[in-house]
Amino acid sequence: MKRLIEAEVQRIWINKKTRILLMLIIVDTILSCIFRLKCPSGSYDAKNYTVALNSLNFSPFIYQEVSLVLLYIALPIIFIDSINYEQITGAFRMYMIRPYKKYEFMISKWISLALTTFILMFIVFAISTIFGYLFMPKVSTVTFYNIQHKFNALGALLYIAKFYMIQFLVLLSILSIASIISVIISNSVISILSVIGSIAILTHFTNVFEFLWKNVKYGFYTLGHTVPVSEHIAVLALIVCGLFMGIEIWIKKDYLY
Repeated sequence: MKRLIEAEVQRIWINKKTRILLMLIIVDTILSCIFRLKCPSGSYDAKNYTVALNSLNFSPFIYQEVSLVLLYIALPIIFIDSINYEQITGAFRMYMIRPYKKYEFMISKWISLALTTFILMFIVFAISTIFGYLFMPKVSTVTFYNIQHKFNALGALLYIAKFYMIQFLVLLSILSIASIISVIISNSVISILSVIGSIAILTHFTNVFEFLWKNVKYGFYTLGHTVPVSEHIAVLALIVCGLFMGIEIWIKKDYLY
């Protein structure tokens, strides 16, 4: 399994698309930081921009800007390219004759893509946090949505770390959707469009999956303890069900074609 994960991570990062998307995310993060430096206000719900940005609360609001690129461009492309790789290259049979169980291939892809997602998120977190400390108004304490007490620098950093972990779970739910679609549809372009379409459909017809679209609001409201339990269950259910359904379809898929 370890060798499968190492090989998959290497394949993801030697892919020219991944490097281009990485540069896109870095540029988008820097431009978003500059934009918010000029317009230093943020919003917990992406509607009312009344939150004054400063050195301690800057990073989550930059993620709000960058998350659209992550959710709807970069990660769907990276996910589909990785999971669809064997079908696109015609190497499915060659992989299946290796001394591994079929489910191990999907799990290795999941772990590799989760690590890649974490790295991309950490880059956004690092750039925005450093930018905030260097260029935004310096404060010693800060407050966040629906929390009465004030956070010092360490407390704010821990709050932001929790915020990013919640966003990480949201992105894993996108990976779940992509893992199901990509093993069913071999065409990469159609798969990517199907992932985006699935997100739109899920968020349009039920509020339970609202976190897929209003992911930043979900993060702030979760930490502010105003999110219904049903949404938390939906996040975890989507991640777990997506993983197991993807593995099940992968195992039953006929690779002798």
